[in-house]
Amino acid sequence: MPRLTALLFALVLTGLPTAMAEPLRVVTRDLEPFSFDRATQRVGFAAELWDNVAREIGATSSWSVAPTAKDVVARVQGGQADVGVGALSITAEREKIIDFSQPFYESGLQILVSKTDGGITDVIWSVVRSLFTWQLVLGVTVTILVMLVISHLVWLFEHRINDGMWPPHYLAGMAESFWWTLSTFLVGGADNKGPIGLGGRIVATIWMLASVIAVSLLTASLSALLTVNSLTSDINSPNDLPGRKVATIGGSLAETWLQKFGATAGKRIDVKTYATVQECLAALRQGEVKAVVYDAPVLKYYTSKMGPDAFMLMGVPFEKNNYGFALPQDSPLRERINQALLTLNEKGITDELRRKWFGADE
Repeated sequence: MPRLTALLFALVLTGLPTAMAEPLRVVTRDLEPFSFDRATQRVGFAAELWDNVAREIGATSSWSVAPTAKDVVARVQGGQADVGVGALSITAEREKIIDFSQPFYESGLQILVSKTDGGITDVIWSVVRSLFTWQLVLGVTVTILVMLVISHLVWLFEHRINDGMWPPHYLAGMAESFWWTLSTFLVGGADNKGPIGLGGRIVATIWMLASVIAVSLLTASLSALLTVNSLTSDINSPNDLPGRKVATIGGSLAETWLQKFGATAGKRIDVKTYATVQECLAALRQGEVKAVVYDAPVLKYYTSKMGPDAFMLMGVPFEKNNYGFALPQDSPLRERINQALLTLNEKGITDELRRKWFGADE
């Protein structure tokens, strides 16, 4: 019986987290909303997720702060820290020198622009670029062809019975007929000119109805285009970045991507690096740069925090990546941390933290 009791006691103990004698050395960097100080307390999605992981594995934490993600990785690699916590992207280059836990957040890069960016000149050029597209050329071509067909039909029906308005000579008659077709399309008719025969009037009626519908659709489309372009920047996707001044955080994945993308695009992106997101946003607001490219959740957080009237996110996230906790290579903590992350997911704690820091739509 004593041996059985001891065995059962040992089995119970193995199911509980073993308390660690020394606090884990945790390095992070200040980046809202993932890890930052608030009233001398370390808060944020990644920081609070780590606190829950630490409780699961029976550990306490001794926090230190590094200036950049590159420094966080360096400290973990150099043995000055046991864990790196924050918005740390899992990349192939970093995996060569450190290990990562399983991913706990899917991210990506996104473009942020100022709503007060540019001026009337930028808006005009943006509208011009939007108007002169292959779709416009195709639409104009089709419209002209339809007008020629209508003009021929009206001339064929009218020149025999109404040669005063539609001359029998082909070129002269077609010129008059096309003028009537164009006038009807643009303003609903031509002064003192109209078909008098049955066939001509049937064609004219069909063309008038079609013109009213076509002009209404065209007016609505142009109004929407002008409205959108008056509110948005001339940077709408990564393809608009080459040749522009773009801000990002120094040493980040975004900086690396911008440099590589500019090189492959054949036109360099003028990358301006700053230490914090706040400095990037200040440069954008002051017109020193045309856009900010950085991690989508961070930019979304600052956009909601500073108000939708100040900045605007363009497009959808690209260059997708995942965040994980950084660990020294072959760290004995990796498996325990991964098990803790799975447990927190099953308990719904991770989802609660997502809603807390990113809202219900996350």
